[in-house]
Amino acid sequence: MKIRSIISILFLSSMLLVFAGQPVSAAFPERPITLLVGFSPGGSMDLSARALAAAAEKILGQPIVVENKPGGTGMVALAAMLAQNPDGYTLCATPSSVIIRASQMQEAPFKPFSSFRPIIGFSEPQLGIVVKNDARWKSLKELVNYAQKNPNKLKYATTGIGSTTHAAVDVISAKKKLQMIHVPYKGSMEALTALLGGHVDFAALTSELIPAVKAGQLRLLAVISEKRSPIFPKTSTLKELGYDFANDAVFAVVAPADIPTDVAKNLEEAFAAATKSKEYLDALDKIGMIPVYYNGEKFSEFLKIYWKKINEHLIATGVIKEAATKPE
Repeated sequence: MKIRSIISILFLSSMLLVFAGQPVSAAFPERPITLLVGFSPGGSMDLSARALAAAAEKILGQPIVVENKPGGTGMVALAAMLAQNPDGYTLCATPSSVIIRASQMQEAPFKPFSSFRPIIGFSEPQLGIVVKNDARWKSLKELVNYAQKNPNKLKYATTGIGSTTHAAVDVISAKKKLQMIHVPYKGSMEALTALLGGHVDFAALTSELIPAVKAGQLRLLAVISEKRSPIFPKTSTLKELGYDFANDAVFAVVAPADIPTDVAKNLEEAFAAATKSKEYLDALDKIGMIPVYYNGEKFSEFLKIYWKKINEHLIATGVIKEAATKPE
């Protein structure tokens, strides 16, 4: 056999070995990806997820189709994702509060630490407590005083049972021993519509409140963050008003826990690059969202740290006696 033929055979054999060692998912993605969102269209979770998807699909080379599956304070979408093949083609955009806070207050169809493979944490909402601009209450103190004197007369809207917005009002109610009627909605836009329509007396909302406050439709009584909002610097935080609570929700993309490692890495790199794009950052700015970045490992750490903090806080304030869902 000629030397050239031997070299050719050896080369082809080595190439076959290389390709044989490649995972089946090396070409991922080969078709469109579905990104489930557990809240109604038009809210901050939906809009920020769509902005991220639009930027990431240009990097991945395949469409990312956003599908809204509201219900269960975001749990319906997470459960729907887990029911699909864990191949990376079905993901879920969710607030961290759904994975950990909501599951502590109600039984969840998943294990917060072991059911998911976090891909990226990408933004934070700006939260606040608002009333209609013509409401009688000019401050949170006035609202609380009224609630104390009028048990079960006030109705308030949030983005769902166990959400961060619900938790903020729970902290106020526990400290001041208030009795009020909670009206949970499937998203912040629905809660905002209910408030503007006079169906509830006040609401704890995410970033959807910003344009309504700017337009003079709503009055912002308090912001739910560690620091004052740069948009509304004159409005006090709940902590400044004497309530030990601040936003602990980060919007994230998660996959099923048993997604192939190389697929998860591919997705993480693509979404990370998407968060740096101008179109994505401009979109967040328009809806009043704060850009953040957690890779998969860091977001896993975040969930575990905040599970402990939130659980201790919920028990201390009397909201729960123990977590309704075990973390793993």
